[in-house]
Amino acid sequence: MGKFFEKNLSLVLLAINGFFLFSISSSLEESGSYHSDIKACAKMKAFSSNKDSSKLYQQKAALISGVETEHVSEYCKKLTQQNIF
Repeated sequence: MGKFFEKNLSLVLLAINGFFLFSISSSLEESGSYHSDIKACAKMKAFSSNKDSSKLYQQKAALISGVETEHVSEYCKKLTQQNIF
């Protein structure tokens, strides 16, 4: 086993680096999705006083988050509560 690592050390290190880069990229993707959902919810909340704009931003938030339009306000409420605590 020692000779294998001696001969293929660069290959083993490259595989380890690849694994860590892959895990970091998937984590960044999840984080980006979460932040875009938060941003869409914030825009929806900001325009809640205007009925026309409220519906438009509610539809946009539903498209971005992938949640049905009827449930997007509940989803946003859960996201903001999760973000506070």
